[in-house]
Amino acid sequence: MLTSTQKGTVGELLFAACVTLSSDGDLELFKPVTDDDHTDVTIGRRGMVPALTIQVKTALTLDRKKLAVARMAFPEGKARQHPAYVYAVVYVPDASVEAAWIVPSEDFNRLAYRGAGRRGKGIELQFMASPTRADKWARFRSTRFELGPRLAAVIDSLPASRRPPRVPGAHLLLRRG
Repeated sequence: MLTSTQKGTVGELLFAACVTLSSDGDLELFKPVTDDDHTDVTIGRRGMVPALTIQVKTALTLDRKKLAVARMAFPEGKARQHPAYVYAVVYVPDASVEAAWIVPSEDFNRLAYRGAGRRGKGIELQFMASPTRADKWARFRSTRFELGPRLAAVIDSLPASRRPPRVPGAHLLLRRG
């Protein structure tokens, strides 16, 4: 049986593959060294600095009501919210992304079920959505082939002051000393 860390890693890797393929390489993903601030991946257009920060959650199965379920814990008591912060929930049966939800943090924090965090500390947000039926999450649902275009649209929707600058020839140059 997969551990929760393995499950999360699998979802993040499949998410990254789907985004890269469905954007035809226009979007590039970067993995933070640590995940202390609920950031699993940052993403931006090729040649630009990252524009979005993403928390990826993975559901390998559906519950008895045929819903994908994901939980986010915030021990400090406040859910992260920013125009450039989004949640991605991927439903991954049989080693393939069958459905995914790209939800801006403002919408996620408003629509998710809220409860007390573990041992009464902080809060927990719970996502429960159908991969096929109409529900409050349906407008955020994507196929694996729509992930890249959906994320590119989120990047393009950011206010101009929040868009990252273009960095011409953005490469790390090393010189021999």
